[in-house]
Amino acid sequence: MMTIREIISKLEYIENKLDKKSTQQEHELVGDLIDTIIADDLQLHETPSVNESKILDTIFKMGIESGQIGQA
Repeated sequence: MMTIREIISKLEYIENKLDKKSTQQEHELVGDLIDTIIADDLQLHETPSVNESKILDTIFKMGIESGQIGQA
């Protein structure tokens, strides 16, 4: 599986090759794709990941420690 950084690097290489061949439309499409991938990646990292298992474990530990849940 490729990382986002590897994908961006390959797309930038393609973008540079297209730029030298004066294919402006394709160059812009690749540039837009790069921008979209970077924006999506940044948004993913800004959103806190929710791990239901960790949340449930924490709730059960708190319940056991407070005596509201009996330890099995």
